[in-house]
Amino acid sequence: MRVQFYNPPVHHYSGIHYRMNPPLGLPIMAAVLQQAGHVASVWDLEALSISPTKLGKIYAAQENQPDAVGFTCTTHNQRGVRESIKAIRDAGYNGYVMVGGPHITMLADGAIDEQSAWGADVWVAGECEGNIAQIIEEQPRGLVKGQAAAIETIPAPLWERHHPGPTQYGGNMPRIDFPESIAMWSRGCPHNCIFCGNPVFGHQRIRMRPPARVYEDMAKLKDMGVKTVFVYDDELIGMGAKQNEWLIEVCKLIEPLGMTWKCQGRCSQKAINPEVLQAMHAAGCRAIMWGVESFNDEVLRSIKKDTTEKDIWHTLRLAREAGIGNWLFLMVGNYEETAHHLAYTEDQLRRAVRDDLVQWRQVTVCTPVNGTELYRNAKKEGWLVEQPETGAQMHQVYASTPWLSQREIRYWTARLEGAGL
Repeated sequence: MRVQFYNPPVHHYSGIHYRMNPPLGLPIMAAVLQQAGHVASVWDLEALSISPTKLGKIYAAQENQPDAVGFTCTTHNQRGVRESIKAIRDAGYNGYVMVGGPHITMLADGAIDEQSAWGADVWVAGECEGNIAQIIEEQPRGLVKGQAAAIETIPAPLWERHHPGPTQYGGNMPRIDFPESIAMWSRGCPHNCIFCGNPVFGHQRIRMRPPARVYEDMAKLKDMGVKTVFVYDDELIGMGAKQNEWLIEVCKLIEPLGMTWKCQGRCSQKAINPEVLQAMHAAGCRAIMWGVESFNDEVLRSIKKDTTEKDIWHTLRLAREAGIGNWLFLMVGNYEETAHHLAYTEDQLRRAVRDDLVQWRQVTVCTPVNGTELYRNAKKEGWLVEQPETGAQMHQVYASTPWLSQREIRYWTARLEGAGL
């Protein structure tokens, strides 16, 4: 069968054009289907600036329609999914339409009653490399639970049939080199942060790909002209001794490739040590993005971050000693966070910048996303304000919290963005 996967457009209604890096799930599923004997391709409608209207015109003009199409759906692009499906249906497409991704997985905890309105045939919740070929071949209707595949069997993304190619993206900050692409080395995050809208890989143990597979993926990207890679794993570092041993082995394998890369990690006194950081730097790691959120221990406990201020300072110092730059994710408007807590975070951030422990930062607004504990708390406590149809954008302020007004959230966001500069 011939299958086309789509990353839906956002720019036509949000006014923001996203062309940093492509989502990984679609080219991985395309590779799985290719192994099963199907012909699959991926079209990033957002990166290609193809609106739903334009997509409909393409379908109306083409004679050879795909047997099935699939859309990945996140909270911020759900409108793009709905409008794209409607556009191809209005253009006469009668093939099989699938929708999956984080947003669908979150909705799967409750009843999904919009299926007919969206025009999709099936909603796929969770990981589905284990049964995506079966779904394509049997074409079930309604809500289907995806089946995870063993991590060692998941193939490299099918970049050869991805449009645009992997070297055509601008890359995520911090920009280390160009062209930049994206890779998966592991999956899972066992933690319980109340704000986290990661329903696909969240609350799962870390599953690590065989080092030889990681090397093959990186070598393939290098052969395609990629110079730097964003390893888009939830917690590539900071989870313990077993992960460190695996990561050191991976680093030794990829070091001869001479590529640079960046990743995400978790601050930890127990799990972060000089040996693993030095191995990462030798293998080309130049930046680690740490989910700090706040320097205040009271706030960290309220959001169930499972880290402390001591964890943060320990991690930042060791990373800099190893020659790796630190990117901090910070949030304003956390659960039970007051202006007093934010003033403390600002003071510590200024100190970290002064001591050359912070090279980059990203400050976002903590927003209750449907499916998270924070959303349930806000609804139960009576301060939830539903997000607009276009979905949450990281820097927008939708509502006050019981502890901060909208004006205060904007004020402290600007303070943290400028602290130490």
